[in-house]
This record gives sequence, C-alpha cells and structure tokens, in this order.
Amino acid sequence: DTTATMHPSLVARARNDVGGGMGIYAYSGIPAGEVVWAERVQAGPQISAIPRTRAWIEALPAASRKAYCHFMYKTGEDEYQSLAEFNDVPVEEFPNVRTIDVSNYMNHSCSPTCWFVQGGEEYTGLMVAARDIFPGEEITYDYCTSEDAELSPVWECHCNACDCRKTITPQDWKLPELQQRYRGHFLEHIATKIAQQMGTDPVPLQTWDGSSSRWMCMRAGEEPRHPVMQRAARGVELEILNRQAAILIAEHGLKIVADEKQGDVEKTVITSAAVAKGELVMLLPPNLLLLETEVIPTVGDFNKCLQLPNCGTGTPEGRLFSSSLTERDVDNFLCHSCNPNCQVLVGKDLAAGLLAVRDISPGDVISFDYDTTEDDLRGDRGGFECICGAANCRGQVLGKLYSPKPPSSAPKAES
Repeated sequence: DTTATMHPSLVARARNDVGGGMGIYAYSGIPAGEVVWAERVQAGPQISAIPRTRAWIEALPAASRKAYCHFMYKTGEDEYQSLAEFNDVPVEEFPNVRTIDVSNYMNHSCSPTCWFVQGGEEYTGLMVAARDIFPGEEITYDYCTSEDAELSPVWECHCNACDCRKTITPQDWKLPELQQRYRGHFLEHIATKIAQQMGTDPVPLQTWDGSSSRWMCMRAGEEPRHPVMQRAARGVELEILNRQAAILIAEHGLKIVADEKQGDVEKTVITSAAVAKGELVMLLPPNLLLLETEVIPTVGDFNKCLQLPNCGTGTPEGRLFSSSLTERDVDNFLCHSCNPNCQVLVGKDLAAGLLAVRDISPGDVISFDYDTTEDDLRGDRGGFECICGAANCRGQVLGKLYSPKPPSSAPKAES
C-alpha cells in the first residue's frame, strides 16, 4: 500500500476463492473499532479522485465508461469518484489505467467486516472494523451504505455469507433490515434519502474516537516509556515494518493450523510456499514492548511475548519483551523445536526477524528454539515437556538459564 490509506496489516492479493479479481486481506488481527481505511482531506492527487457528474460519465466512450464504472463509487448527490489515476490521462486511455491505491480493491459483502464512520474535518472518508477481524479474513463493506447509482449494474453476489442477498442492486439501501443494521454507517447522500423515505431527520455517521486506534497512535509516533525502548522503531518507520511483516506472511502463505501431534487444542504455523535457507520468514515489529514487570498486568501471560535477547538492562527486572497486539496474530502460534528451521535475530530498531537456517518446504511447521530467546520459563512462565522428536531434544524447555543440556552435549561418563 504505497499510498498508506489502508491499515498496515492489510495486503491486496488475488481473490481466487470468492468471485475472482483482487481483494484486501488481513494478516494480523484487527480489533473492532480499529481504522482500516483513512483518506485525508489533503491526500494529494495520487489518492483523491476528481468528483464527476452522471452526465460526464455517460458522455465517455463505451470502453472508457466501463473502465471508470468498474471502480466507481458515489460520494454525493450526482457526485461520483473512481481511480485517482483517471485525473490526468486522456479518456481514451482509461481502459489501460492501473491503480497504486489498494483501497480500490475493497469488495462488497452482505456480512461485511468494516463500515463507514465520521472522521471529522481531517478525513474525507474513514472506515473501521465492524467486528474483530482475524488473520486471513477479507476487508469488505456493504455497498448499500454508499451506492444508489443507476449507473451501477445489478449483479449476482458470491460473498457466501449466511445472509447473502444473492443479487445486489442500487436500491438495496431501501430495505428496512439494512437500514436498521447499518444505522449510523450510511454515507450522507444515502442517509438523506432514507430520511426522506421515512419522513425523519437524517441519521449522521457514527462519531469515531481517534484515541482508540492503534494504527493512528502508531503513525503519531508515541514516545518510549523507558530508556531501553529508546531505539525502537516508531512513527512511519514502525508503520513500514508492519506493512513489511504483512507482506512476508502473504508471500510465504503462512497460516495457522491444528498441531498434528496434539489435535485441535494446539495450533502451529505452516508455510504454503518454499522458503530458502537465509530468507526472512517473518518479521515481528516492536508494536508493544514490555518490561518484565509489565508482562502479566498488560497481556497476562509470558507465553504471549517474545523476550528480546540482549536488549534489556542486564538484570531480570530489566528484561525486554515484545508482544503481539491481538491473540489471533500469527506469531502467537510459532512452535518450539530443539532442532528448529528458524533462528530469531533482533535488529537495531528492536524488530525481531525469523531467519530460515535451512530450506523449508511447503507444509513445514515454522519453528525456533525458545531457549535462544527466553531466559526463564519456569513455573507459571510457560515451561513445558518437549515432544519435538528431534535427536537432540532436551526433554524440557525452561529457558536458557534452566533447561537441561541436550543429549549430544551431555558430559561423558568417567571410565
């Protein structure tokens, strides 16, 4: 997302499973209410399309009108927008235009993951998660909340939602059940028409509380709470790291599956693509850094964190941990192995990377040795009996300070 209008955990990719084309997918968990799309008033010509009238659109040559209408959305009474790339090219070239703003690939669903809210004077458009969004889910909204244009055709819906309407029309906003479901989430021109139909005042867009958005706080560049966090990436640098992390998950096809050894109770992460030795498998940005004394009050469990080796103050109280932001994030399901296929490296910006130490085949479980990062996993800190099955399995994982030595390095018996 070179225009940065979409949440940094989102990636546009081919949409082979539902209807074809392109779609936008989450590669980390996104909590309800978090901003997923934000277009600022001063977004610039690469993002902000010139508003057009119906008469202007209908006057386009047939092929150009088809290209324009494919990405078109209505923003007001007799006001339409499409790709910003159409701003500065001759109409004859419209069929050949491609977009750099991935928000244009946001699709419809009859059970959407997102909806519109009021962003204030700073934004021309804002969408937030309508519910918690899990990794792998598509970012969608219901077109009835913005579209009433006769220029838009009637089409068959293949969203596969339980309450799919099957056919989508420009008049869907008139349905009473949709008016109730999306109350406070219709754009102004649709809300006005609903009010006219009902003989009431228009219901404004629901007001958005900016302080609740982790992405917007990230972009603002929060100051570190402790000197050991001083060198952590923040602001735009941290946002870019999160975008890179999402792209890596998408490129390698990393996904959470049931652990074959322990059934559905435990989950693991596998790769869908081959990964060569020396390649970066995953990136864990320093989104939430915690001192040891902050782990339990903040996230409740040391198993939800990764200790950043050699990054604290050198005392047990000064150990530094990196946590994911939601329990559904992929890095929460990375497995231990005494003979792992990855190692953890920590950069100067306190981003942790998993580097492949050997070639990894599609379907392989992604693993690293927990004792290479964690000092102490005794008691309620997450230690466990190891059943990885490696020849050098230590049998227990208790942290590098307390785990038993592997069989291969055990001292030889005296003769």
